[in-house]
Amino acid sequence: MRLLASLSAATLLALPLASHALDGITDRPGDFLATFAGSSASTDLDVLGASVFYNAGTDVFTLTATMSGAVGSTATGLYVWGVNRGAGAAGFAANGITGVRFDRVILLRPDGTGTVAGAGALPGGSVMLSGNTITATVSGSLLPSTGFANKLDYTWNLWPRDSAFAGFTAIADFAPDNANFTATPVPEPSTAVLSLLGLGGLVAWRRRRQSNS
Repeated sequence: MRLLASLSAATLLALPLASHALDGITDRPGDFLATFAGSSASTDLDVLGASVFYNAGTDVFTLTATMSGAVGSTATGLYVWGVNRGAGAAGFAANGITGVRFDRVILLRPDGTGTVAGAGALPGGSVMLSGNTITATVSGSLLPSTGFANKLDYTWNLWPRDSAFAGFTAIADFAPDNANFTATPVPEPSTAVLSLLGLGGLVAWRRRRQSNS
């Protein structure tokens, strides 16, 4: 049992350390930008939470966001994800937003379609809506690095827009407000199994020690 415990501990230590945000970000409700030309009744453009997950085995990003209201309530609403792949610039610096850096944008629409700027439309079925949540899967091949060696080092920001308005006044919210966040790594099945085996071994060893004592 001691050998099992040692192997279990070694297995856990061998797992990659989490150096990135694991739960995405949360955003204050009702924090519409003062410059937003739309209505505060457009609760589907008010971000409550956002996360990005990356599966290195399949090279797929999953983007998910939860809004204050049902997605699509604003007929002219859009959801723009900005990603910094290594050469991101502060595209909104002139508006006082210096922490949001990006070098490519992903546009999601409440009709279930999406586009990666410079790379074309997302395949059908890539964008999914469920009540207040909008989710999209994006192949990493559409987001080649511009400097970062690891795609987990890419950083993200979400800004919903009301396309009835032009320019910066169309943006309802930034999530985070003036920064980017990183993705959560999705463990490969073999890694997940090793982790479960390791935890199971430690639990069994502790129970045996307790019963012996």
